[in-house]
Amino acid sequence: MAITLGSLNINNGSTYFVLNKGVNLGTNQTTFDEVPNYSGAANAQTNVQRGHLIKMTIPMMVKGTSVSNLLSNLNSLWTEVDKATNTLTWDSESFTIVYSSRPETIERDEFFQLGFQARFTLELMREPT
Repeated sequence: MAITLGSLNINNGSTYFVLNKGVNLGTNQTTFDEVPNYSGAANAQTNVQRGHLIKMTIPMMVKGTSVSNLLSNLNSLWTEVDKATNTLTWDSESFTIVYSSRPETIERDEFFQLGFQARFTLELMREPT
C-alpha cells in the first residue's frame, strides 16, 4: 500500500514502514472549540474557531543498512515532516496536512540488525475533509 507524505512514500516496504496497528487518521469533529478573541474596540469580541484541525497518529519504523544510512533515511523523512503545509495520500484519499512535528522519542532497536532500526509515531494535524 503506497502512503505518501509530500513526495516521499512512507510505506515503501524496504526503508519506510507504516505499522498499521495503531494508525489513527482521525474522525471529523462535529463541534468546534470557540475561543473569544478580544479586539481593541471597547466591549467588542469575536469568536475564533480553533478546533477545526484533526489529529492523525501514524506509528512508523525506519530501517537502514548502517547508522549513517538510518540517519540519512530519517533526515529524508524530516524534510517532509518539517514542511509548513503538505499532503498525505493514503490509498485514494488525500489529506491536507497543516501542521506536523518530529516525534519526541525515537526508539532504536539495539538487537535487530545491529540497531539500524528506529520506531516512532508521527503526529500530523489535518484539515477536515
